[in-house]
Amino acid sequence: MPSDMEFPVPDFEGAALSRAMQHKGVRQAADQGHLAPDIGAAMLSPTAGDWLASQSFEVVTSLDDLEGPSNGPVKVPARLADRELCGHADLDNAWQRLQLYRRLLFTGTAEQQRQLLNRELLQLMWPQRIGPPALLKTWEDRFPELRHTFGP
Repeated sequence: MPSDMEFPVPDFEGAALSRAMQHKGVRQAADQGHLAPDIGAAMLSPTAGDWLASQSFEVVTSLDDLEGPSNGPVKVPARLADRELCGHADLDNAWQRLQLYRRLLFTGTAEQQRQLLNRELLQLMWPQRIGPPALLKTWEDRFPELRHTFGP
């Protein structure tokens, strides 16, 4: 490799300033009632990671609301579909089921979660830790019964 090649210098100060502004916005949204406090806390958690820190997520109000099918094909909402899950997911296929459930936890609306998540399947899959720790903690804080599916 030629020695005259220059590499960009990381802007750590700019990144820290951007993150601080982002955190301030999340705190304000939670303080003003535009964001649930537990979701705001998850977004600000040191374990959140960049993606979760910049994206809000939704959580159903009760696990009893989860009315999704337990097997067979399901239609994937357009905003959750991509090349890996293009329009449909087969709940009998472990990989497709995992991908769909992850997407629903990360970016699905509470209504999409109600329609597509199945309570029993979610509880069976929960020990696989199907999302980032901050998101999973929010679900477990709201629904302690999920925590018990993980084991001792």
